[in-house]
Amino acid sequence: MRFLPSAAFVFAASLATACGGPLEEAQVDDSSVADESIASQEQGMDESCVNPGVVLAQPDGAAVTAVHPSCGYLDAAAASNDSSYDQTDCPNRFVTEVSGLGGKFAQPFVEVIPASSNVGESACKGVAIIGSAFGYKNSLWYSMGSVTTTGNWIPPGVFFPNGLCILRVNIGSGGTGYSKIRVTGVGAALGAFKTRVRTGVRLGTSSC
Repeated sequence: MRFLPSAAFVFAASLATACGGPLEEAQVDDSSVADESIASQEQGMDESCVNPGVVLAQPDGAAVTAVHPSCGYLDAAAASNDSSYDQTDCPNRFVTEVSGLGGKFAQPFVEVIPASSNVGESACKGVAIIGSAFGYKNSLWYSMGSVTTTGNWIPPGVFFPNGLCILRVNIGSGGTGYSKIRVTGVGAALGAFKTRVRTGVRLGTSSC
C-alpha cells in the first residue's frame, strides 16, 4: 500500500485483493500500486474501513450529518447500541461517517462508554481505546491518524473528589478541507471484553 507525500492513500487493486472489492470513489490506474501489499494486518484492517461496502448502520456503524455551531464546540458523532459491532470490511470496529463538513475544521475522536458510571482507577487504566480517522477530499481518502491507548485516570482532588476516568481520546490533530470523515473505534474492558464506543468529530474552533 503506497502513501502519497501528502499522507493520502489510494485504494486500488491491492486493496481489492486484500479486502474483497475496490473503492469506487477512488479508482486509480497504477500498476505499481497493484503490486504492493499492505504493510501490516492492522493497518490493512483499518484502511478497509473506507470500503464502499462498509455498513453505516447499527449495530456496526452510523451516518451523521454535521451541524456547525455558530460559536463554541459541538460533536457530530454516534454511539454503538451495544458491543456487537463487527463486519467483514471493518472487523471489530464501530464506524461513524460524518458528512456535510464543507471543508471546515473537524477533530476526530473515539470514546469508550463504560458499563457503569462508577469507574475506579484500576478499571479505568484497564480500558483499551483504539481508533482511526480518514478524511475524504478530491476523490481520495486521507489518513488523519490513529490512536491506541488506555483510560486516563485523574486522582482525587479539589475538582474531582472521587477521581475521574477519561475515556475520550482525540485522533490526530484534526484538519480542514474534507467533505466527510470516517472515524472507527473499539473499546475493550480489561483489554479483552469489547465495550460500547462513540466515534465522530468535534466541530468548532473557539469558545463563545
